[in-house]
Amino acid sequence: MLTNFQPYSFPLAEGVILPKIKIEPRFYKELGINSSSSNYEFLRRLCWKGIQERGIDKLPNAKDYYARVKYELETFEELNFTEYILLNWEVHKFCIENNIPKGPARGSAASSCVLYLCRVTDIDPLKNGLFFERFVSKSRARKIVGRDGITYLDGSLLADVDSDISYDRRPEVIKFIEEKHKGRTAKILTLGTLSSKLVLRECGKIVDGLNEESVNEISSHVPKKFNIPVEINEGIEESDKLKELSKQYPKTFSVAKKLEGLIKSTGVHASGIAISHNDLTDTMPVQKTKDGDLVSGFEMHDVGALAVKFDILGLKTLTVIDDCCKQLNINYRTIDETDTSIYEFLGNLIAPQGIFQVETETTFRVCQKVKPRCIEHLTAVIAASRPGTLSLVDDYVKFVETGKSQAPHPFLEDVFDDAGGTPMYQESTLRALNKIGFDLESCESARKVIAKKISEKMPEWEAKLFDMAEKNKLDKSIPEALWKVMSDSANYQFAKCHSRSYAQITAITCWLKANHPTEFFLSLLKMAKHEQEPLQQIHKISQELPLFGIKLLAPDLSKSHADFSIEGKNIRFGLSSIKGISDKSVNALMGFCDTHFDNKYEVFCGAENSKLSIAVLCGLIQAGCLDSFGGERCRMVLEAQVFHQLTQREKLAVMECGESHNYDIFAALRLAANGEIVNDKGKPVFTEKRLEKLRGEHAKFKAIYDQNIKHKEFCYWYFEHNLLGYSYSYNLRQVFDEPEHTYTPFLELQSCEDGETLRLVGVVTDCVKAKSKKNGEKYLRIHLADEGGNATCLFMNTSKFRKLDEYLEKGNAEPKKDQIVTVVGKKNGDIFFVDKIAILDEVIALKLRDLKK
Repeated sequence: MLTNFQPYSFPLAEGVILPKIKIEPRFYKELGINSSSSNYEFLRRLCWKGIQERGIDKLPNAKDYYARVKYELETFEELNFTEYILLNWEVHKFCIENNIPKGPARGSAASSCVLYLCRVTDIDPLKNGLFFERFVSKSRARKIVGRDGITYLDGSLLADVDSDISYDRRPEVIKFIEEKHKGRTAKILTLGTLSSKLVLRECGKIVDGLNEESVNEISSHVPKKFNIPVEINEGIEESDKLKELSKQYPKTFSVAKKLEGLIKSTGVHASGIAISHNDLTDTMPVQKTKDGDLVSGFEMHDVGALAVKFDILGLKTLTVIDDCCKQLNINYRTIDETDTSIYEFLGNLIAPQGIFQVETETTFRVCQKVKPRCIEHLTAVIAASRPGTLSLVDDYVKFVETGKSQAPHPFLEDVFDDAGGTPMYQESTLRALNKIGFDLESCESARKVIAKKISEKMPEWEAKLFDMAEKNKLDKSIPEALWKVMSDSANYQFAKCHSRSYAQITAITCWLKANHPTEFFLSLLKMAKHEQEPLQQIHKISQELPLFGIKLLAPDLSKSHADFSIEGKNIRFGLSSIKGISDKSVNALMGFCDTHFDNKYEVFCGAENSKLSIAVLCGLIQAGCLDSFGGERCRMVLEAQVFHQLTQREKLAVMECGESHNYDIFAALRLAANGEIVNDKGKPVFTEKRLEKLRGEHAKFKAIYDQNIKHKEFCYWYFEHNLLGYSYSYNLRQVFDEPEHTYTPFLELQSCEDGETLRLVGVVTDCVKAKSKKNGEKYLRIHLADEGGNATCLFMNTSKFRKLDEYLEKGNAEPKKDQIVTVVGKKNGDIFFVDKIAILDEVIALKLRDLKK
């Protein structure tokens, strides 16, 4: 029992106090004002400077900007947000002065003209029809006067500026914030919880002792909303099958409901930084990560009630853009988002890799449908690719093709015109309500109520809408049409401020790829090592390179650099991106590469002197890095392994007479067996006992060689694919094609007739077993890839044939990721329906344990 225990307690905070900001004297001097000026005056002068720098004072509608800026500044000051805006300006100013690439905006921040003038954002909100109320609304922000007489801010209602920063330089920005606010910053804790799907799976195994297939079936019937599993009770109401399963396994469901939502793990927020007014340890508990970084003891929402949250996201695309532009010696800010080459490229899009946002499967398909011809179309593509807004794509395509508005009512055509009449954007709702007669503050309040489906306030706003329309003598059909849009808006509206900001980054990546593909692909390849699956990323890029007439040249000891590099019109593979080459090995590897070698023995010794392990050396050989020394790779691996077994004295003796046996280790050992390799005293270097031991070691490695050489072409493909992410020596069709079995390249699938029987061979990138919602039939959805493209295959039962059942009943396994399969079937649209499937299980071995598989 604890005695005299006094728990550590924190002062009872009643809200957020903004961190102190100390502006450097040089900035006052730049603006021509006294350092004793208020922060409000400083911000006002910053805006005036921005007006001049952006040429707004010369625009015919300059007065509109002045009025907007005046209103925003007064709102910030009234709500005590001025310091928060300056905190953000300070961070972005640091990025600008240090040439750290940053995004044009993210989220609702793009709606502020003040942020635009301070260069926190680069999207003109007036030009793009963005409303300040979408960023800050007086109705949703409030000050709290505490019992201590201090004025606090409600953290949950504080303005929120999220920032995209170049991935590789984000640490510099974090360090700047930490030094600027020493002792008052920490990363933010995240809590992982037991979702409905996960908890049902685990409870099914533990409570009812179910196998993997059974728990997979249960979890597969949990419905999703916007790709997030709903809670168990809601799922039972929505899914008859889940309801049936809950009756079949009542104990599992009962326990799962009690555990659902409990914390299962902790982590660190990917981009969140907390900054407090006082020392952080006086505000909240903190803890340290294994790397020694401070992390809040509270999760994000609780942190937001006590301190300012900064969201600094490292965006890999910005690093790619920066690297590419440095190669070209251009500034990415000078790229014109209206350039025709962008929209010509998007109009015939077949290669989306690296195009920001568009490279995801859904956005790629939407882009192919819309064929954007301007930045507004591209903005809509990004907004329409969300789960809810997908329902508006066909209507938007009609607008793009015909120019005819798809507005729900003629009265609303102008307010919905930036999305072709479709109610795609949240800003459209604000504009529509404003046209009917509401002020923008009320419009934003209504939008939040409707978007969050706050049921008790919905009838109130419906009545308000019809009353306002009647007051302004508008036809009843107008509020009826608008209310239908609003009542559905939670399902399909998106923030234009965000999609417009991201459309600019999309346009930049598209311009670079369309006009400078070699440099762009080089930057993408260099970034691949930072992806979760680097080789998969390299593979995707390698599939597109031939479309641009670019080759990904093989890694070569004498030609490759540590990273990828341009060689003529092509790109040379970087040695550090070979699988198995650790960061620690890179310097050793480059020292190895810088050495001149005349023969294989020198290569083997050079690797050892450079501290490269035998496993790394064998990987380099199988990847083709030593092909310039001639000979077959499998044999060179065997030679390297045997040479590695020799003592230093034995290696020197073998090397001395290397020329006489053409640097063949096996020929050397035959000479040794005959007593022909001797020392200075004429005595044999190798005793019979020693040779016997070497023969035993050789036999083990020879077993690997014998296995691999039987499938030489497949072996080359296999190692290149698994070590590099792509194969340059052979493709799968070359490996497996036979006169009676010819395989169709995936790139040619679209041109094949539907219903034509075809054969495919590819690598499994994903395989999902599920049941059809329509008839409950099991099916496998198998995603395959070859050197040039991808294919989606369905292996399923039909009304006539139980193809999948018959396959599984014969004891065949389901295909797994990275396996190679051949399928026979017929194409129908974008789907390949499988009649027969075979897993190619030839064993390729790199290590002795591989032979036991």
